[in-house]
Amino acid sequence: MKNLKYILILLLAVSLFSCEDDDILKLNDSKYMPATNITGFGETLIISKAIKAETIQVSYTPASYGIDIVVTDILQFSATADFSKPVSFDISPSENTYTFTVGAINELLTESLELPVDIETTVYARIMTNSLNGVETQYSSVVNFKTTPYLDILFAPETFYLFGDGVGRVAQNNKLKLNKVWGEDDAWMIVWMEATGSFKLCSDENYKGVIGRIGDPVNGEYTLGTNLGTPEERGEDIPVPGTAGYYTVGVNLATNTMIIEPANVYVCGPTIGDVWPTSSVTEENKFKLDADNKKMYLTKSYSAGELRLHVTHPYISASDWWHAEFIFLNGKIEYRADGGDQKRFNINAGEQTIELDFINQTGKIE
Repeated sequence: MKNLKYILILLLAVSLFSCEDDDILKLNDSKYMPATNITGFGETLIISKAIKAETIQVSYTPASYGIDIVVTDILQFSATADFSKPVSFDISPSENTYTFTVGAINELLTESLELPVDIETTVYARIMTNSLNGVETQYSSVVNFKTTPYLDILFAPETFYLFGDGVGRVAQNNKLKLNKVWGEDDAWMIVWMEATGSFKLCSDENYKGVIGRIGDPVNGEYTLGTNLGTPEERGEDIPVPGTAGYYTVGVNLATNTMIIEPANVYVCGPTIGDVWPTSSVTEENKFKLDADNKKMYLTKSYSAGELRLHVTHPYISASDWWHAEFIFLNGKIEYRADGGDQKRFNINAGEQTIELDFINQTGKIE
């Protein structure tokens, strides 16, 4: 009887009135309390690229439905006080505290809210609380703070693309993604460029954060535009060099500059007698261009051992060749980027041809 008594009390405590699927459910007669006391932003939130790895903590008093039920809290931001176009932060709180990096908040401000950089802006924040299906969503009071987003070309981690008629945007399905240089503030990629046309850079496949060049190159180095919103500040289209072929595009994320040069790909290590850069960077170890078939290849007599491949570029130190290392596994090119040592595979001794296709991102040995 005692158990039946508690069951009846629980059923009376939770009164659910529903006639249609979209009716709002009411949990007992207590007053709903949204989240309160959002702290951590201050009046002005100071952010910059120099402290992008530092963390920000935002705490709050959680919402209440009057009984102990499962809830989900979501931190939302908006460029306007009415939250007509709210953006949700894709992180979950721990013990009523959100912890995220300066870089993460800057990415949300510049990419999701599309705020201009280097201009102080008022940003609005609130906590949205969801519970059971049909139970009313609660919203905290809105807080606001001033902040100045900064330029960071790599808006989304490891996501930076080229697009335009000069780089075969349609034929390559716009998957022209730059690779991070290991441990450095640079990114690179090898891309097929047509004899004519141009391109720009963007931060995702949907062409957000589009930037081009500012002025003409100096000693082959372009200054890139910024994500400030106007065509002049974003920059003009970047012309291709004028001869069809594979080129390495290198971007220095610290100086906001870019260099394009013919692709220089080399083999090194055990398969050429344990010869390593910089001594392996010679013509006999350099891949050649097959422009008709849009491939790069190297035919020579190899020793048995692990295959090691890398690219050279002015932004990549010759002694740190492995910072821009890549390999192909099961026929697919894979880049080291910011990761650890890649998986290896051995090749047999003898004369062989290694072929690389950077359009389809494949490699093979014949």
